[in-house]
Amino acid sequence: MQRRKPLFINAVVAFLAGGVVLSTAPGAQAEEEYVTAGKVLKELPPNEFVWFVGGIVEGLAYARFRKDTIAAGERVTTGSNCIRDWFHENRGVSLRIRSTFEKYSDYAPWVVIAAMVKKECGE
Repeated sequence: MQRRKPLFINAVVAFLAGGVVLSTAPGAQAEEEYVTAGKVLKELPPNEFVWFVGGIVEGLAYARFRKDTIAAGERVTTGSNCIRDWFHENRGVSLRIRSTFEKYSDYAPWVVIAAMVKKECGE
């Protein structure tokens, strides 16, 4: 099975753009600027949802790589590969993320995805 190379730069740009779009809605007040999973589902176009989530996943994978590598004192990619494979290689993962966002709509999107990643790949 050929491993897909993550489009990290595009994912980060989409993530940042999504945050800006969601937080600058007309008439938004300071407390309403907090990005929630429900707000992402409601306001982000479906084709941008995957990029937004992909940015979060890549961030979590890199954080896991750094954590594991620092703890071991050498390069360790097992955890980060698990996270990337969970997102890129699982059919229907986008739909599962979407339904989990619906269920936990008041939580931050990165918190919801981090919990899903933890369940699949540990800490």
